[in-house]
Amino acid sequence: MTRRPLGLLAAALVASALGCSSVTPAPPSASATPDDYPPATTRPDAVPTVATVARGPRDRPPVPPAPVLDGAYRFVSAPDFLNQDVADLTADGREQHVVKATGEVANSTNAEYDTALDHVITEMASHGTDDVLVAGDLVEGRWGRDDARTGVFGPVRTEPQRVRAWRRAADVYYPAYRDRFTSHGLLTYPAVGDHEIGDDPWRKRRPDPWIDFKRRHVPLFKQVFAEQMLAGADGAPRFTDRPSSGPARDTAYAVRLDDDVLLVTLDVFQRRGNDVHLSVDPAQLDWLRSVLRRARRDDVPWVMVQGHVPMTGDVRTRNSSHLVYERGYRSDLWRTMVDGGVDVYLSGEVHDQTVHQHDGVLEVSHGSLFYRGEASYVVGQATADQLVLENHQFRGTIGFDDRLWTTSRQGAPGHISYPGQSVVTGTLEAHRTRSGGIAVDSADGVLAPED
Repeated sequence: MTRRPLGLLAAALVASALGCSSVTPAPPSASATPDDYPPATTRPDAVPTVATVARGPRDRPPVPPAPVLDGAYRFVSAPDFLNQDVADLTADGREQHVVKATGEVANSTNAEYDTALDHVITEMASHGTDDVLVAGDLVEGRWGRDDARTGVFGPVRTEPQRVRAWRRAADVYYPAYRDRFTSHGLLTYPAVGDHEIGDDPWRKRRPDPWIDFKRRHVPLFKQVFAEQMLAGADGAPRFTDRPSSGPARDTAYAVRLDDDVLLVTLDVFQRRGNDVHLSVDPAQLDWLRSVLRRARRDDVPWVMVQGHVPMTGDVRTRNSSHLVYERGYRSDLWRTMVDGGVDVYLSGEVHDQTVHQHDGVLEVSHGSLFYRGEASYVVGQATADQLVLENHQFRGTIGFDDRLWTTSRQGAPGHISYPGQSVVTGTLEAHRTRSGGIAVDSADGVLAPED
């Protein structure tokens, strides 16, 4: 989830730093568009400007790489990748639509994005893994609207039209996301994030048709996500170990990634009453307990759980609304994970990296935003008794003079480049104790536990 707090003075200062001579702030948007973007220049003859984004994850110093474990199972974890709608809207014979304000064909990608994405995903694949864990926010997901009035996904004047437009957008953006990884030989294991269900908030004091629409249709949005990202080519669910009932029966799942690693993916968004709460439903919690009992019975060496939001607010954040699980370490979910022998909880949302070790569980809050030039990922290695994590941080550049088209008012910056390889900014080495716990042997940089 991203916010946009940039004020007039800040916009002018950033624009000055980029060499822009004329800047007009973007009008307020009903959606929470990417925050603190310098607005695009209004000069029609402006030369595209490219700048690095500073004071964030990309500026953390490098640390020595982690050791390589012989014969280890390897995985990549990259929450909040992409957190933006990136796809070619002109492909497959689709009708082209012109944005009236710019006179340009509406599109949600370009050659620079394709090159940059290929560069980053190619590096992920280079670590000898087939598996990419994504703890939510694959897309921007503010669908069922059309702020530029292009008609790309059809009209959005009525409720049925909004629903059809949502499905049409999902039919474009989800496959584009999935295909970028499969084309590199990678399989994604995604969780629901706030952007998969329209992006928070889902409630306002005053009536808001868009927010009311999002809240009413959360079950539908989850169903569409499951159809697109958690089903095989034949439409059948990819994972058989799922809750048998409840609102997360299609979006929560457990899968043995390797003999040494069990992954449990949670849906931490529950619609109750007039809002969406950051909590798991009772049926999902009961299912999790049964999964953890089986894992303990089968003596699974490493049990990892992923959910979109962290359990504590005491984490580094970057361009995030800072969603936190309800009651956090005092919640029934946390107690279930502790009592059930969970080793690692992987979360996203914060677009930065922080590790806590609490009640014997390693909580790894991580991820960054690709479209801000700050893409990152964690590489994991696991053997029967050792676990190694390594945070890789890219240092890209972005240009603000134009934007990609999205259904909400403004999309990602139109220019992006990832010219180099990532640097390692954090490592963590741990081992299984005789009592069955997890002990951290060494840690450095952003993966050094905060407590």
